[in-house]
Amino acid sequence: MRRGAWLDATVVVVVMGVLLSILDDTFANRSYLVAGLVPVVALVALALGVRNVPEGGWLYALAGLVVFSPLGALAALREPGPYLLPTLDAMGGLLADSIGAPVTLVSTVPPVDPTGEVMLVPYMIGFLATFPAAWLAIGTARPLAPAVPLALGLAATIPVGVLVPTLLVPRGIVVAIVLVAWGAVRARRREPIVGAASGTAASTVTAVVIIAVLACLVSLLVPDEDTTDRVLLRGDDVTPLVADASLTMPSTEQARYRVLMKAVGVPEGRRLRFAVLDVYDGREWVAGEESPGSEGYGTFKRIGSEVSPLHLGRTVVVRVRMQPGYDADWLPLLGELTSIDLGWNPGRTAVSDLRYNQATGTALVLGGVDPRDAYSFESVLDEDDTFTRRDATREPSDDQRQPLGVALDEALEPFARSELLPLERVLLLARYLRANGTTRKGIDAAQAPDDLVRLMDPRRMTGTGYEFTTLMALGSSRLGVPARVVTGAPVDRRDLVYNIDVESWVELQFADGTWRPLYPERYLGSRSAAPGSESDELAPAEDFVEDQLAAAADGKDREIRPPRGSTNPDGTATPDRPAWQLTAAAAGALVWLGVLALLQVPVVKAVRRRRRQRATSWSLRWVGAWQEVLDVARDRGTPVPEGWSRVMQATALGAGIDLARRADAAVFAPGTTDDNAEQFWQECQRLCNELLTAVARPRRWWAHLNPASLVAGWARRSAGRAHPPNGDLTAGGA
Repeated sequence: MRRGAWLDATVVVVVMGVLLSILDDTFANRSYLVAGLVPVVALVALALGVRNVPEGGWLYALAGLVVFSPLGALAALREPGPYLLPTLDAMGGLLADSIGAPVTLVSTVPPVDPTGEVMLVPYMIGFLATFPAAWLAIGTARPLAPAVPLALGLAATIPVGVLVPTLLVPRGIVVAIVLVAWGAVRARRREPIVGAASGTAASTVTAVVIIAVLACLVSLLVPDEDTTDRVLLRGDDVTPLVADASLTMPSTEQARYRVLMKAVGVPEGRRLRFAVLDVYDGREWVAGEESPGSEGYGTFKRIGSEVSPLHLGRTVVVRVRMQPGYDADWLPLLGELTSIDLGWNPGRTAVSDLRYNQATGTALVLGGVDPRDAYSFESVLDEDDTFTRRDATREPSDDQRQPLGVALDEALEPFARSELLPLERVLLLARYLRANGTTRKGIDAAQAPDDLVRLMDPRRMTGTGYEFTTLMALGSSRLGVPARVVTGAPVDRRDLVYNIDVESWVELQFADGTWRPLYPERYLGSRSAAPGSESDELAPAEDFVEDQLAAAADGKDREIRPPRGSTNPDGTATPDRPAWQLTAAAAGALVWLGVLALLQVPVVKAVRRRRRQRATSWSLRWVGAWQEVLDVARDRGTPVPEGWSRVMQATALGAGIDLARRADAAVFAPGTTDDNAEQFWQECQRLCNELLTAVARPRRWWAHLNPASLVAGWARRSAGRAHPPNGDLTAGGA
């Protein structure tokens, strides 16, 4: 019997448990661990049972292949047949579903309900990683061979999990440490028993500690902030589904005053959202297969009964009952979905028929919404969906700028003022459309670049509400604020939604990642016209912008507030500052830097004084005390030569001759003296005060800020390093 078999079996089970735990954020509960660990324990037990049997490896491989299907039907699909033996249909379905199970899992919004074919993913990871690892660990003596399939199991688990699994790096570090230590232990088993071992337990521990420390340092110093490159599996191709859904949006084209649905629980002032169109394809706004700037979250995926929201907020519960007037593929929702219950629809729409986009908070139904459907959902809403000009907006990505809408840039040039915030430019555009636009009733939705440019022409600013919405969304995107078109409807006092109430609006994205509505009241043309009529010719956009900026220059406009001096009284932009102003500003900055530097001088002098007073050498305290006297003399404007003797320096100062002689006696004495160094320090400080008192008040104040003694000290130290002294201490170079 090979030594350490039970230890090897334990390591395999523990490592597989850590690997499977990476899927904690993927599933709604941890019952998936049962499906993943059952094959692990079974294969380890099988390897322990046949390790001493002749040709045990062949027997182990054959038995493992035989138990794959029945064990999976029991542990993963939970389909026991008669007498707890799975049927042939169940095992055949397992083999067929195993191919598409990973794609189904990654195309489902977490947390995933741990039922059905998605449970085959942890089962297959546990089985396929343990199948070779258990026998290599228990049936062979190769040190690192069993670590290879376990490492491959880690590589297979990461792509099928969420984008950012909790504690992914610490889990990886734990697995690496365990595998390295395990390999070292297995290598030592192969050493001959007779004679001294070539390795020790201390060396193994040292290697493990070094690996752990390096792994921790790397994870801290070089964090992996790019989480999008791990989205290896894209899920189902939903392009046809999204394209068809874009053609089935509810509109007022249906019969007037026809009830679409009844929705109970919608907060006052909020609107149900049907569809979100976030891509401009050069002809019209459409729902993107992947939402721009969504960083991997913006695809339509399957969901379970629960969904993890991207943002926090207050929770609302809404109950919806559809009516025959609603005919679309979009499921009406509100906010960011956290759970949904379609159990009231036996034989009709089920959760498995939904495809949900977390980035847009919208859902599609395969085959369309059944007019008899009834469902309830729970979602989170922002506490306040309003915004002000001070709220920071998100910097749009390249695709969020809607590059196919570049034809609108020329018409937007008057609003693209560099002195304004991106949100202020958007609000200025909304104000222009509302003040000058003419809204006509109708269902026209011309969104081609030429049509939108026409709406910006003051001679032809007439369009439907939806056309103004598409123009506002594209203009916002091109002006630097991510925007999208939303279709929905408010709920009346009786909780009913009518076809006539369906409308569209714009949503803007802010720096915290949330989207907040810009309702039509902010940008829809205030004028009205009959279908087919044109609006009166108005002033050009340039004149409107200049008038608005001139009016906002006093700082009382809540939406637009240009920086002081950025506009002339007539609203036009001021030219760049002349050279003399830039020179004066630079000179002023240098003066302020000089003032700040001077304010630091007393602090540096105090630190120097403290260091001299606490010198460890007894002679340096005497040298430093006298040097304080010389520094004060220099700072007050009466320096004495450093090369003179202390007595000559005191004579030049006209004070402190006795202190100079005492300093010479202490410094040049063969040993310590009886004189008290602390008392000498205090007397030198009194002499310093006397020297300062002897000069006029301005010079006395300047002495505290004068850096002359500091500069002289740095010069002495530099000279001392270049020409080391021969041991002769005269005036003291402290």
